[in-house]
Amino acid sequence: MKSNSKWLGIAICCIFTALLPPSARADDDCQITFSSPNVSFGWLKQDDIVNSQQGWNQMSSQEVHVSVSCPESQNIALFVQASAGEKGRFYFGNNGGLAVRVSQMIVDGKSYPIASTLDRVSFAPNDSALDSLLLHNNNGIIAMDNNQQVSGKMMNVTLTLTPVLNDNQFTHATDTVMLESNLQWEVLTK
Repeated sequence: MKSNSKWLGIAICCIFTALLPPSARADDDCQITFSSPNVSFGWLKQDDIVNSQQGWNQMSSQEVHVSVSCPESQNIALFVQASAGEKGRFYFGNNGGLAVRVSQMIVDGKSYPIASTLDRVSFAPNDSALDSLLLHNNNGIIAMDNNQQVSGKMMNVTLTLTPVLNDNQFTHATDTVMLESNLQWEVLTK
């Protein structure tokens, strides 16, 4: 019996780089670490689709744990930048997307809701804080407690990375295709 299932070779390289401009932070010594600086989804095929909607196919997710540590207690914001479309959704190759969800915000050992921000100076939140958020290009995240930003020395979050591929990426795949996304992370403090 011969299978006609199309395979699409896919890997994601999320290169996590800390960009720390001296003018935007209170301390030069904040450090950022990732549980896995490069994430590979390996070979994906149509049989691996977790969910489909309007021609877009969600694949299995992987988690990366992020830790930011600073020598002094301060407000910490973590911003992300990558190649993205007009609505700020991250590209995964030329035609796919990469959903980046952040959750499990812990500052100095205590769990907090997460707010997104575009404000790189005062970190003013865009909306109400939630337990998890879907990140878009140039978004930052901050810990909130009763509508106030949380200060701390250590911030930990979990990133859930989910490739989203359109039907054409499977039907028009004639050979192995490598898809990548390069996410750059920036720690700002005040």
